[in-house]
Amino acid sequence: MCANEAPQIIGIEQGVKSFMDEFEQIYLGKMDDLKSVFLSAKNDIQEYVSSDDFKRRFSMNFLKELTVMLKNEEINHRDFLLDTMKSNEFWQPIAKLILVKRIDELKQCKILKKGRKYNISGLKETFLGKFITDRLGFTRRSIVNDTDYDKITNAIKKLKYEVPIVIQPTETEKFFED
Repeated sequence: MCANEAPQIIGIEQGVKSFMDEFEQIYLGKMDDLKSVFLSAKNDIQEYVSSDDFKRRFSMNFLKELTVMLKNEEINHRDFLLDTMKSNEFWQPIAKLILVKRIDELKQCKILKKGRKYNISGLKETFLGKFITDRLGFTRRSIVNDTDYDKITNAIKKLKYEVPIVIQPTETEKFFED
């Protein structure tokens, strides 16, 4: 601990509170789930030189724990406001991890093709897939035609990824296969 402990404890508590307030601006999930993470990040610091040193160490500990939780999927990547995070340099490493998680989620989805129709309901279950389909005006539709599907794939190709298509044979195709 520090020699001038009493005034610094007040500064430390205010620093932790301001950090929590800032985090609430980017996190949509339940803060109660992360109270233990804040306490752990705070309690891991045994020695510090000043309140600024404490704040720096605290924020680094919190980022480490948050990164582990995201990688282990203990908290959902959907609960973060990515645009707000990107504008703050401090949150950018976490923002990159969240974006990777969202792209991985998109890679796992499948679009079902039956005849000339595409069922995009699997795509709409992902964060980025829902974002893309909503922007293209397919919020209420899960079945699209070739033209609409091309619009969706062009938007996804901007992410440098292609969504796999699972082809389901139509009744006519099943009849002729037998």
